[in-house]
Order: sequence, then structure tokens, then C-alpha cells
Amino acid sequence: MKIGDIFPIRNLTPLQKCLSILVLALPWAGIGFGYFLNSVGIIENPGGFIWGSVLGSFVLGALALLFEKKDIVSILTPVYAVIIFFSIEILLTVLLQVLYAATLTALLWRLLTKYGSQASIQHI
Repeated sequence: MKIGDIFPIRNLTPLQKCLSILVLALPWAGIGFGYFLNSVGIIENPGGFIWGSVLGSFVLGALALLFEKKDIVSILTPVYAVIIFFSIEILLTVLLQVLYAATLTALLWRLLTKYGSQASIQHI
């Protein structure tokens, strides 16, 4: 099974393909970058580097606006990121980062399969 079978991106525009890759790459790479910053002693808590998840949320919201059919959940992910990471006084941990990155991955899959171009949707 190829990644193209899971995330139907064949019939997307080049901009939509690039944004789809960024939605996956930013939060997951942000977790790794947080660990890197921790290992070199720049930050104490690797879970405190939230910018990959925040940027991934904004990219997902922008991608959702490019489709003809609008997905309100994906469009509002930047609001969720601001609420979760800046408004609620919770401890920022790597587990929170992983759960949020997994949520963005699931939302991207939902956006591409339900709201993407009809030619790219494959029902199994």
C-alpha cells in the first residue's frame, strides 16, 4: 500500500499537494526539532516547542479553504491551536504534541477523502 492510496493526492493541484505535505511534515518534524533543541540545551522541555503544530494547523486551514466544498472543522484548526496551546493553562508535553499531530493527520485524511476533488476519492 502506497501513501498515495491512503492520502488521495493524485488529482490535486501542485499547491494543494505541497500544502498537504506541509500539514504532515510540520507537526511531526516540530516534535523532532523540539527534541533537538532540548539535546543542545536551548530549551528545557521538548514539548514546549509548539510551533510545528501551530503552523501545521494554519496550513491545514489554508488548504481547506482551497477546496470547492468547505470543511468547517479543518478551517477552524488554527483557532483550536490557539486555544489549546496559548489559552488553556496545561503542561505542554511531547504527548500533547503527538496527539495533536495525529489529530492533524486524521483531519488531513478526512479533508482529502471527503472534501477533495471527486476524481481523487476512492472508496474501499
